[in-house]
Amino acid sequence: MSEREKMDVDELLDEMEDRLREMIEDAVSEALDDQLESVVTCAVQDAIEDALGHFEYVLPDGTQVKRGQLTYVLSPDKSKMLCCRGGLRVDGTCLMVQAGTTCWRDIAVYSSREEAVQALDKVKNAMLAHMEIIEL
Repeated sequence: MSEREKMDVDELLDEMEDRLREMIEDAVSEALDDQLESVVTCAVQDAIEDALGHFEYVLPDGTQVKRGQLTYVLSPDKSKMLCCRGGLRVDGTCLMVQAGTTCWRDIAVYSSREEAVQALDKVKNAMLAHMEIIEL
């Protein structure tokens, strides 16, 4: 390999390394921005909800939110516990819990929509019974 070819390969490898570094930095930055936005959004929504907590209100999607309508939901694998603010929904095979006024989080993914609906009913019944914690 000539000295010129060796320089070209070295330059190419340096350029590829720089591009890879930029791609990784961009991906990490984007992921952190998304996480920060989600945390800040939920924190702001929770603060608003606490300030208006003595009111009962209905969200545009029809979800009724009432003060004291809080049940902690523990995921089937015990890896997540979310405070449900009154709203539940099934998205495909995923059970979604209203963790803030407009902040929805997934609590569990099931093998079928029917199983997700059954879990939703279980949480609804726990809320009606004023249970503080429900294990899925």
